Amino acid sequence: MDPLLALTLALGLAALLAASAWHQLARPREWLSVVRNYQLLAPALSAPAAAGVIVGELIVAAGLMWPPVRTRAGVACAALLGLFAVAMWINIRRGRTEIDCGCFGSRSTQGIAPWMVWRNLVLGACSLALALPRGARELSALDLVVCIGCVATLGFLYPAVAVVLRTAPPADLARRGAAARRGS
Repeated sequence: MDPLLALTLALGLAALLAASAWHQLARPREWLSVVRNYQLLAPALSAPAAAGVIVGELIVAAGLMWPPVRTRAGVACAALLGLFAVAMWINIRRGRTEIDCGCFGSRSTQGIAPWMVWRNLVLGACSLALALPRGARELSALDLVVCIGCVATLGFLYPAVAVVLRTAPPADLARRGAAARRGS
């Protein structure tokens, strides 16, 4: 794998995990509520699990930025993203799509959807790509500028894609449908 691509993947994933942890740390009670609402753990385990996710995200984000452990951090990142995908998938299968995904804090109103499971699996595959052998070329200053530009662009595109793929909550659809019928 080209070192520029590896660095871009590593920094992009590190930024994603760090941003997620930041939002969870900013509102710890709400984050704990999100973890409890998934109903995957005994209530007594929810607080340690919520704290563990935050610590795990921060450790993996730091590891992705440190070249000597980047490969292991990529595998750990894939494991975290896989865990999140499984938690969502279980609740989707239960018909519990109205729960907050908790991706960036608990202010989301979109619930969870199958595309989110796929998103996490694709991001996990990108994380595993960091274990591929890297080319030996040295990165130039221009490469670093390109990398930072790509990570910044991905940072802006990530929420835009979420808006495009967002499914409206059922109550919203019913309200819009009724308003449309009244207006015609």
